[in-house]
Amino acid sequence: MSETFTPLARSRSSYYCKGSPVHFVMVELFRMEQTGETVVTLTFKNLYSHPIRSFTAHYCCKNRAGQVLGEDDFTYSNVDVRDGQCFGSDDGVFISDEMLGSVEVSLVSVTYDDGVLHSLRRCPPVALPALRPLEKEMRESVRSAMGIRALKYMPEEAPDGWRCACGGFNYNVGRGKYTCSECGADKAALQAAVQAALRQVRPQKPMYDAAQAFGQPHSPQEYGTH
Repeated sequence: MSETFTPLARSRSSYYCKGSPVHFVMVELFRMEQTGETVVTLTFKNLYSHPIRSFTAHYCCKNRAGQVLGEDDFTYSNVDVRDGQCFGSDDGVFISDEMLGSVEVSLVSVTYDDGVLHSLRRCPPVALPALRPLEKEMRESVRSAMGIRALKYMPEEAPDGWRCACGGFNYNVGRGKYTCSECGADKAALQAAVQAALRQVRPQKPMYDAAQAFGQPHSPQEYGTH
């Protein structure tokens, strides 16, 4: 009998690791309907031009009181993850019978097709801009213009890259990446769609008032007297 998993929560990473060829994308929680337990999955993205063969991350799961329920390394072995592809979302790294309050993740190591193990422990975390949800009217306008339903945030410039309206971070130092590797949105087209939506929701005020528009005279004090 197959297990049924119900989504409980999803949280995107609030940071990236400078210099790392792998980006931590998000953590997701699912409830196993047969047992009521919570399964933790992690999603990562390959930023390098060579395919990943093996990757190890460290996780620390805590309950709502801040107590550690589980902490360990988890290795994704025998994978073939190409540049820009995400991986890990199908693998449960931890199962808990308690409600989780937080999941902390750090990068440990990666092995590419050269067979060499590269440590990622010294890649410093850098905070990403906080995700700002688009207003409802803007969200629908941007989605319609781009044809992508996943768009729901204000796109942001970030250190070493940019954050798409889908929430994805595109690390593009020296590489000029202008297409989101997660949803496929073109950066320039997305910015144009957001600006158009802004103009619809918040139309610019006229430069002149009604009196000026119709040539009605103003009092001398308004222009100054000589």
